[in-house]
Amino acid sequence: DQFAPIALISADPTVLVVRAESPWKTAKDFLEDARNRSGQISYSSSGIYGTLHMAMELLSHAAQIKLRHVPYAGAGPALTALLGGHVDALASGPAVVLPQIKAGKLRVLAGWGESRVAALPEVPTFKELGYPDAEFYIWAGVFAPKGTPEPVLARLRDGLRAATGDPEFKAAMDKLETPIVFRQGDEFARFFAADAKRLAEGVRKV
Repeated sequence: DQFAPIALISADPTVLVVRAESPWKTAKDFLEDARNRSGQISYSSSGIYGTLHMAMELLSHAAQIKLRHVPYAGAGPALTALLGGHVDALASGPAVVLPQIKAGKLRVLAGWGESRVAALPEVPTFKELGYPDAEFYIWAGVFAPKGTPEPVLARLRDGLRAATGDPEFKAAMDKLETPIVFRQGDEFARFFAADAKRLAEGVRKV
């Protein structure tokens, strides 16, 4: 509440990935096995209460399963742990794991978004699978200090709208395979409030 939201720039839903040789072909397979073997399926994360941890916690509560959390010091080591067979699964931003998916090293089972990831159109969302509370995004937005005069905020919004529409910026984001999700003012404030509420509830349940 010490900040005034200006604009959301991107909001990438996390995706659930496992090694290609794993026994789980679908999210249903994974969740059913997790119920049958409570606490035995492990997942890595970027650290306790980090983005990758919270995505999996929201899924665990939505699907009423128990997974074993193995925190690492960052997303890179968490991915390495999965590829090396030290853990069974990982929630990750799509751009980070797409090269490994394309190389046939990882299999993606489902996503945490409101809609499917554009680069993975065949992958269902957890919402589609019947878990509406399993929604999580790794997002980036711009804020100003609370009390910033409205004319200043308006100029910043206009500048950000122009910047995100710039072909060079679009090309850079396409190269990263990160979609531009531009929302301003009240629309961004509502997104932020909903995201904060989900995370606060998730943290209380950890």
